[in-house]
Amino acid sequence: MRKVTAVFKLIVFLLTTLYYYFKIIIGRALSFLGVDKIGWSAKNRKKWGEATSRICGIKIKVEGEAPKPPFFLVSNHLSYADVWVLFSQLNCTFIAKSEVREWPLIGFILETSGILFIDRKKRSDVARVNDEISKHLTNSQGIVLFPEGTTSVGAEILPFKSSLFQFPAEEELPVHCVSLSYDTPDNERPAYQSVCWWDDTPFFKHLFYLFVMKEFSATITFSHETTINSNRKVLAKTVQKLVEQTFIPVIDSETYAKEIASS
Repeated sequence: MRKVTAVFKLIVFLLTTLYYYFKIIIGRALSFLGVDKIGWSAKNRKKWGEATSRICGIKIKVEGEAPKPPFFLVSNHLSYADVWVLFSQLNCTFIAKSEVREWPLIGFILETSGILFIDRKKRSDVARVNDEISKHLTNSQGIVLFPEGTTSVGAEILPFKSSLFQFPAEEELPVHCVSLSYDTPDNERPAYQSVCWWDDTPFFKHLFYLFVMKEFSATITFSHETTINSNRKVLAKTVQKLVEQTFIPVIDSETYAKEIASS
């Protein structure tokens, strides 16, 4: 029965995604009439995040105050669900790794609706993305960066890559911080296995079993502090410490190490 419900939720998710996608495309097409296409897209991505979070049964708890555009926000990265929960709270766009473009349907929709992509294997792509950041950081939306460069099990914060901190360093922008964490009910698989997406499980297979769950919780903790530094490497390290201060591990490192050893 739960799998039948998951199929229904998946269909509703896809229809909802297409609905807001077409609204974004229409807004972009009407930009010649004076429509703020960046603001229009950000507002509809926020509505999409809110709707998707409800479909998935995500109970969102927010600590601290979300920043208002324009902002440059840094977050740890655990799952594709991070995008939904942050969209639900912010008028923003994301900087995502180029591999996301390969996701069936979702990748195309994200690319054509205003998400910024970077090929981390090409150093030359960093300059291009920094230029794109300057164009997309407006009074209508902020920019969110996942500087770990990949998702994790949520035992700890992975080292932040400093390359994409070049723009806020050069512009001396205040960098905002947020940490994400997930938890599941006692009758469900632990969040590090069911919500965090860090292994080789195909996207739609993982998504389907996420929808099998009736509900799970997400904790979003916005830091009260921002940081400014003209040195991108120093900035990256400082910001990482701020994220670590509010991060709630999805699974503690010792327990995870024991589980890996026994598997």
